[in-house]
Amino acid sequence: MAELLLQTRKEIGKQSAKAVRRDGKVPGVYYYHGQQSIPFSVDKKNLTAVLQQEATLIDIVIDGKDKKKCIMRELQVNPVTLAPIHLDLMGIKLTEKIHITVPVHVTGTPAGVKEGGILNHFIRELEIECLPTDIPDIIQVDVSELEIGDSIGLTELELENVRIIGDLDKTIATVTPPKILEEEEEEEELLEGELEAEQEEPEVIKQGTEQEEE
Repeated sequence: MAELLLQTRKEIGKQSAKAVRRDGKVPGVYYYHGQQSIPFSVDKKNLTAVLQQEATLIDIVIDGKDKKKCIMRELQVNPVTLAPIHLDLMGIKLTEKIHITVPVHVTGTPAGVKEGGILNHFIRELEIECLPTDIPDIIQVDVSELEIGDSIGLTELELENVRIIGDLDKTIATVTPPKILEEEEEEEELLEGELEAEQEEPEVIKQGTEQEEE
């Protein structure tokens, strides 16, 4: 597994960050609870290689001697080129639980989609609490058995040594009928409602007549 090789930097600010980028590196800041933050730079190629691993836990080496475990708290990219321009790293202890956000991916083609339904994916990332060694790189949700009208929620996830933070009543994904079918059902319901109203109307009139006769 590739390591991030960080070099501490004394100068900070916009001008310093620009100079770092011109040198083919990416500026960043390393944080650790209760300690002073450490500004650093990292070679862009080195950073790209680590990002391609898509690992949640990252090994870093500071100035060639201080090896630590950390997670990436934020990665800023150029909006045009998508090249990394700044990153924040947070140091961790392997024995302490942390809060972290991980991506949620759906897998499989729902049975309902094969019949013309539409898959709606609502939750694409999830905040969890766990030990650093238990952090999943991604949370995969199998939706292949969902029929039209079916859904899958957070309560149905089976995650080992992981606690989901927040409302567990939320829906991850659902399969809805195709739009044309929905419109046809709405028209049928409207027609049924009109027919029921027509059937009820004579009874109301009759009741009213009887009251008037009394």
